Amino acid sequence: MISLFAITFLVSFVASAQPGVTNLTVIRATLHQSRKSGFWTALGGCLPELLYAGAVAYGSQWFLQSPDVQRILRIVAVPALLVLGILALIRSRRAQQVAVETVKPILTTTRKSFFQGLTVALLNPQLPLFWFFVLMYYSNYPWLQINTVTEQLTFALAAAAGAFTILNLYVLFIHRRREKLSQYLQPHRFDLIMGCGLIGLALWRAVALF
Repeated sequence: MISLFAITFLVSFVASAQPGVTNLTVIRATLHQSRKSGFWTALGGCLPELLYAGAVAYGSQWFLQSPDVQRILRIVAVPALLVLGILALIRSRRAQQVAVETVKPILTTTRKSFFQGLTVALLNPQLPLFWFFVLMYYSNYPWLQINTVTEQLTFALAAAAGAFTILNLYVLFIHRRREKLSQYLQPHRFDLIMGCGLIGLALWRAVALF
């Protein structure tokens, strides 16, 4: 059980460290709002890890035995990433129109930050696909196989804990270098980069389907 938690925590930690829609949203909240906003965005962003990892673990036998699950998740990922990318570009356009010479923190509520992270992560189609692949890998090792409810909960909690840890390290790092980074990553630029990256990822996944 300890091994399952430790390995899953590490997998989630490393995977969440890579550039993605959730950690980019957390970075944006910390950089252009506040450390508190970044924390609550991270908290909301890690809950879907708990949901998706738990769902995959709960339906592990069905996921592993259904040959169409992987392709369905890959297909769904394309329009979802496109939508997230387009929304980021629209947000970039609006931010550019109201941009000022001096970058000031944008005031936001705790609830808004939490639901921002939650919504973005819930709409991220790569999460269930990722945990599906992790589960397939685990099935090759008896000591990592998930058969009981306790093991399912351990798997899901470790996935959320790993993501939450690395997201808060991002918050801490960005907050300490906020003044310097704000000069180069103004809101409209950050959203433009994020939007183009998501659309590019969507196109790459669309090509990979054929």
